Amino acid sequence: MNVANMLHSSYVSYSLIAMKINLPFHSHSVVKVITNACLLILIISAVHIISVFATFDSHIANMKIIDRLTALKISTSELISASHYHPQDMSLIMLRVEKKLPVDLLFESSWFNTHNINEIGQALTRQWQTIQKNIDAQNFNQAEQLLHPFALSLDAIVKQYQILATKKMHLVHIAELISFFIIMLIGITLYFYSKKQIVLPIKQLVENVKAIKARNFDLIFPEANNEIGILSQGIKDTSNELHHLIANMQTQVSEQTIALEKAHQTIAFLYSISQQLSTVKLTSPILYSALNALAKQADLKKLCLELNNGTFINSENGCAANNKNMLRLPIIINGKPYGFLNYAFIEGSQEQHALIDSFAGLVARALYQDEYSLQEQKILLMEERGIIARELHDSIAQSLSFLKIQCTLLHRQVDSSQQVEAQQTISNIKEAVSDAYIQLRSLLSTFRLTVTESNFKEAMLTMIKTLQKQTTATISIKQFETHFYTDASQHIHLLQIVREAIINAIKHAQCEHISISCIITDQHKVWISILDDGLGIDDNSDKINHYGFSIMKQRADELGATLSFNHLSKGTEVKLIFPYKKRAILNQGTENV
Repeated sequence: MNVANMLHSSYVSYSLIAMKINLPFHSHSVVKVITNACLLILIISAVHIISVFATFDSHIANMKIIDRLTALKISTSELISASHYHPQDMSLIMLRVEKKLPVDLLFESSWFNTHNINEIGQALTRQWQTIQKNIDAQNFNQAEQLLHPFALSLDAIVKQYQILATKKMHLVHIAELISFFIIMLIGITLYFYSKKQIVLPIKQLVENVKAIKARNFDLIFPEANNEIGILSQGIKDTSNELHHLIANMQTQVSEQTIALEKAHQTIAFLYSISQQLSTVKLTSPILYSALNALAKQADLKKLCLELNNGTFINSENGCAANNKNMLRLPIIINGKPYGFLNYAFIEGSQEQHALIDSFAGLVARALYQDEYSLQEQKILLMEERGIIARELHDSIAQSLSFLKIQCTLLHRQVDSSQQVEAQQTISNIKEAVSDAYIQLRSLLSTFRLTVTESNFKEAMLTMIKTLQKQTTATISIKQFETHFYTDASQHIHLLQIVREAIINAIKHAQCEHISISCIITDQHKVWISILDDGLGIDDNSDKINHYGFSIMKQRADELGATLSFNHLSKGTEVKLIFPYKKRAILNQGTENV
């Protein structure tokens, strides 16, 4: 193979490598692109160096051949000169040339030599061999004739070798230029590729990371089908997730802040309501004000308070009784019901059931405390009346008993036949003392009446249980209004009137059944009836005062009630009628609950 073929094959391989250079740039991997580009530069450099070294080796070999050919030419000139002047020296010259320059080896083919040079070399070898045979055969003339063409052929082949050496150097320069341009092209392409696909995206990613650190998430991330693209997508996903987490945390913090503010407002509201309901005596204006505050705080459309005694306290928004969305919350404390809280929310408002439950608990506790306070007042009143009763018993009652005894003794000592008027006077005194004593005993019974229950019906049952021990007649409650409540003064007066009526029936009616009824009419009036099936008592009887009717009427007058005694076909009915002031007072909001 000659030099041209070698260079051709080398640059064919360069072309193949150049064709493959586009392959890495279509790859999705930056690492592959850079690795393949570096490998390609390394291969081109290696091929270039090998080709240059091979070309230089061939050039040096050619220069050595030229030197040998030049030496052979000099020896040929000596042979020509010897053929003219000293033919006998030609053999010695031939021997010297054969020792220094073996002609057989001088024209060996080189893989960089061309075909023409090889043919000329082979012809010169044959000519040299012919000249050598003639000299050995002492044919000096014929040898001389062959030496001149041989010398000319040597000049020609030297020129051929010189031209070949020059071409080899030109090819080396061209190969160097081509390798330089190819490597430069690859380097420039790799530079722009790295700048576009690596440097600029990484620079943008660094800026994005700094922006993310500054909590700026409105960013544009580079897109590519390589490692930078994967890294960019990862940072983008992380940024979006971080943005979402921060947004959620901010939302949660905001919601928690709002919730805490609402909780603070709710606690402040409940504390205010608690102070309002517990620091002053519970009245309907206070409950009315508390209901209005609750309606505003809880966004209620309708709100009212319904107590078990039939009392309704409406807020300024009105009652929710006729609202289809009405909710009823029982007001209970220590297992005891006090009523219901009726309410309805405004459409679209946040339903604050916990606040309403807490409010109901505060109202229940306030009602319980008010009832407990009322009970304490009643207990104090009973204790005070007990003290008065003891004082009356120890003073006036004993005095009346003594007078009664003295009247009896005086009546025995006076002669009835002679002193009729004195007897009559004594009888009147005795009767007056007896009446005073009966009234005093009644008053003492009143003072000593024990009231342990604040509820009128429960107190009534307790009293009936006590009176039932004094008679064989059946004492029962026929009908009783569930929602009937009394204040302290009403409680005592009503119990005393009912007690006195039952005692009169036990002592004088000779009855078998005694029934008590308590109802509230639609006109907001209370009817209390004590009915027996005994002998009956005439309202106009002269013996009325003997049964404590005057005291009963006095108590009825204090209640603003009408007391009547109705003689029935069998038995007597004591009826007490008075307005239900408690309901009216609550609706007007002017007195105690």
